[in-house]
Amino acid sequence: MSTLQGIIFDFNGTLLWDTPYHNKAWNIFLKKYGISLSDKEIHENMHGKTNAEIFKYLFKRELEPQELEMFALEKEGIYRNLILRDNFQLQDKVTELFDYCLACAIPMSVATSSDKENADFFYRRYGFKKWFMPMRFVYNDYTFKSKPEPDIFFRAAERMFLNPKDIIVFEDSPSGIRAAEKFGAGQIVIVNSSNEDYSMYTHQIITNFEDAKRIIKFEIDDSRSKEWE
Repeated sequence: MSTLQGIIFDFNGTLLWDTPYHNKAWNIFLKKYGISLSDKEIHENMHGKTNAEIFKYLFKRELEPQELEMFALEKEGIYRNLILRDNFQLQDKVTELFDYCLACAIPMSVATSSDKENADFFYRRYGFKKWFMPMRFVYNDYTFKSKPEPDIFFRAAERMFLNPKDIIVFEDSPSGIRAAEKFGAGQIVIVNSSNEDYSMYTHQIITNFEDAKRIIKFEIDDSRSKEWE
């Protein structure tokens, strides 16, 4: 019988397939500051990273705290306005998966590289209170190293009282996948939300959350398994 008992979800690009919104927000921001990057460069060098790391990469220098806060608020404000404008929702079947895990008493946590402002926005807008205590919606609070370091996953695991080998991690970004590997997750599931090439990985890949039903049903302790209608 599998020892896998809990789940950690990345958020952006995993539960919320918002990569085009982040890319558009970055393009608007970068155009203002005369910086040009392709979507591929954004994906490889910015997704899954903290704002501090991203802005250092963009401006090629360390930023003062006031500059970092100003730039972060500006870019994330653009992003949130785009999400609100289009009433963009969580990926199909995500809430059904949460309901299933809640019914089966499967511990869950979110581990997102987003700052507090975005994390609070997501938690409120998408009704995460129904499934996750605030302490299990773990975000970048600048007290630990960001992905590809595994620190955020260790924090999420501690809050679920589980060991890494007992946890399935759902991720989409290269930095997040590497962090999950360093974390020692019992299983890593790659969510291919942007039609990327993940052929270099040996982890299981899904393209929708209907597929997650099979993974959860057969990898979580069968004594707690219930049908997901």
